[in-house]
Amino acid sequence: MNSVGGFGIANVDIIFGNADRIPSLGEEVYSRDCSKQLGGGAVATLIQLSRLGVPVKLATYIGEGLLSKYLLKELEKNKIEFTNMLSSDEVDPVTLSCVVSCRQDRGIVSYKPTEAAFAVDQKRIYEFYEGCGIVFLSLEQKELCKPLKEAGCMIVLDSAWSDRLSLDWYYDVFPYVDYFIPNAMEAMKITGADTPLQALERLSAYLENPIVKSGNAGCLYKEDKRIYTIEPLPVTHVDSTGAGDAFAAGFMYGLYYGYALKDCIRFGNITGGNAVTQLGCLAAEMNEDKLLEYFSEIYGGERKIR
Repeated sequence: MNSVGGFGIANVDIIFGNADRIPSLGEEVYSRDCSKQLGGGAVATLIQLSRLGVPVKLATYIGEGLLSKYLLKELEKNKIEFTNMLSSDEVDPVTLSCVVSCRQDRGIVSYKPTEAAFAVDQKRIYEFYEGCGIVFLSLEQKELCKPLKEAGCMIVLDSAWSDRLSLDWYYDVFPYVDYFIPNAMEAMKITGADTPLQALERLSAYLENPIVKSGNAGCLYKEDKRIYTIEPLPVTHVDSTGAGDAFAAGFMYGLYYGYALKDCIRFGNITGGNAVTQLGCLAAEMNEDKLLEYFSEIYGGERKIR
């Protein structure tokens, strides 16, 4: 199979870790750790996937500013093939986030340039994805689901939280989506359901194999009209940042090598679970050997003969 393609705005996170709590208005709280890292989204997912040995193609925006120079350095360090989609004069076309992480949860304040900074011709995006075996799309790129599916690509559609999430945003593209991978909160918001299980059932009206990630409760999915749960990786939780992005990487590793759906989800649980053991999206290292070792030890799986 050809490479896995993804396109998205890069995120740079300034992470204040191991704080006692998230400050209330007017308060100052000191953390015990502070670091600068690449944040979540397609960039993080494709870096994770590349670390697993899968060939990837990444498109993002890179300017001339300090944040862009940091992004470029990180992409080169991770040996990522990338295409710069920047067509505006924005100096730093990235999202900058300040993350305060404590044992209970995390709080995030982010800044992103105006949409004009990210203007790009849809034809150019389509041409970038052409030839990819698997395409990792965000909701902002949903118009590409149909043409890329018709071009023979496997479509994996990511989700992200918004107060305005609804089925109206998705139902028209679901016929062209192979796998949609929302978390429980997103799935319940989209479907208007009260539980992850109810959300899964409602998504099954639109998707052949719906999936709902439920964190510590594992991952629900439906296949051949039966509902299953894949148990999570047993780990010590440090920080949730990037867990969903890492899940997507492990999941697509399985898809790329032709594993059964349940095993693709197991790979996703491993990479997602591993991600929460360190502070930040990409701090917890994972390579193919480690992934397959966990796969065998935790789930009793065997390496697929390629």
